[in-house]
Amino acid sequence: MKTCFKCAAAIQLDDIFCGECGARQPSAFPPPREAERGIPPGLAGSPLAELLSGAILQNRYEIVKRVGGGGMGNVYQAYDRNLGYAMRAVKEMMEMYSDASQREKAVEDFRREAKLLASLKHPSIPTIYDHFIEGGRYYLVMEFITGSDLAARQRDAGGPLQEGTVVIWAIQICDVLEYLHNRVPPIIYRDLKPGNLMIDTEAAHVMLIDFGIARVVAPTQRGVTAIGTMGYAPPELFSGQVEPRSDIYSLGATMFHLLTGADPRDKPLLIFDFGRSPKPREINPELTAEMELILMRSVDYKPENRFGSAREMRQALGEHLSELEKAQPEALTIARQAAFARLAAAGPPEADHEPASTPSVVAPIVERVYCCHCGVTIGAEDVFCAHCGTRQPTSLEWPRDSARLLVMDRATTQIRGTFFLQKESQLIGRTDAVSGIFPEIDLSSFDPQSKVSRRHARIWRAHDDYLLEDLSSANGTVVNDSEQLAPRLARVLRDGDVVQLGETRLLFRAGP
Repeated sequence: MKTCFKCAAAIQLDDIFCGECGARQPSAFPPPREAERGIPPGLAGSPLAELLSGAILQNRYEIVKRVGGGGMGNVYQAYDRNLGYAMRAVKEMMEMYSDASQREKAVEDFRREAKLLASLKHPSIPTIYDHFIEGGRYYLVMEFITGSDLAARQRDAGGPLQEGTVVIWAIQICDVLEYLHNRVPPIIYRDLKPGNLMIDTEAAHVMLIDFGIARVVAPTQRGVTAIGTMGYAPPELFSGQVEPRSDIYSLGATMFHLLTGADPRDKPLLIFDFGRSPKPREINPELTAEMELILMRSVDYKPENRFGSAREMRQALGEHLSELEKAQPEALTIARQAAFARLAAAGPPEADHEPASTPSVVAPIVERVYCCHCGVTIGAEDVFCAHCGTRQPTSLEWPRDSARLLVMDRATTQIRGTFFLQKESQLIGRTDAVSGIFPEIDLSSFDPQSKVSRRHARIWRAHDDYLLEDLSSANGTVVNDSEQLAPRLARVLRDGDVVQLGETRLLFRAGP
């Protein structure tokens, strides 16, 4: 914690504005732009230097802090100043190659990752928003995942993780692998390991990150470049014969590491020669016999002896989870609800992609306090938003028990923002200063792909009812996922109705 320089109120370390007085904090001011070589503000003279807090990229992305990376570049937490200071992850690649061919390949790989991510849509794959070159560095702007990777989870636990939890994570990983492998042509991830799997703390869901070496592979393609992480990479990867079952091996190696604490990198390939190396239950006697068989099958030296597909492995894990739940029903049922809520809410990412066969229950909607302008979570007593500086309405201006529209996250049941219906009539849409359109319910911050029209819909009060009409929008207005509103034809809203405008979902609440 730190204090506001103006009023001395307690604020968070990364707050841009004070929640009490609204003053912008000195640490949030970007340092002067450096002129030499067009380096972005906050970047020192060294080609390996990190961007400093407050640096601005593309006159849009404000760096908060470094959150990861390595010798090739860094990953930063950043604000998107054009979209209400929405949180983003900015991945950086530096030009470090004296050899022109190496540089060309690195740049091509980076661009390929951007193109690949832009083509994918799955709740376990971060969304990509932008990519660009600035100051001799290449940047990807992606969804920011709040949480830690599985490697950190295991380090924090100090040893093997609970079997049921790992099974739940593995089922989710199988789901995203099935999605990638069923693409035409298939996409082989090739670097599955604990460090590339994050747990989104807001959605309690596994996220697959870092697609830097994933490859689109035709079924007959051979001689693919061998690349991966020793210990997690299967033997066929090093002979250039990668296939979907190669990812099955890496998932098995990852589960083995999480469930036993034995790091496959210590004895690559040899650790899974169970004729000479300990079996999983010899390392961790608390593992079930069924889990040991699943692990040993998934890391078999020969691909044909492994699970035939991610779907087959997911089904085996789902059946095993059901058996585990009989032994500890309460703990695992709660974990299952949280973990599968995102998949259940998002639905199948592609028309031909079936959702996980494991039953799932959508978690109840949790409403929190959000900024009335940018939608970021704020303190219940904050007068100003700590992220965008907007003054918050008082309870007299917008009573908490009044009718309201809640912006729902597309992938979870969490609420991202609240609009109170304090006027008799309110326009719903996106702000356009050029056209002079400033809707009372401005969805700009929640609509990064601009699927909501500037004048999309209107909601108004008639006696005790609230009515909604579509204003001939480009992408239409749908109620409860089934009722397409005809333009200019009013429809009475009932408490609990879900209204979808483009890809933005709003939950209508008539009262407390």
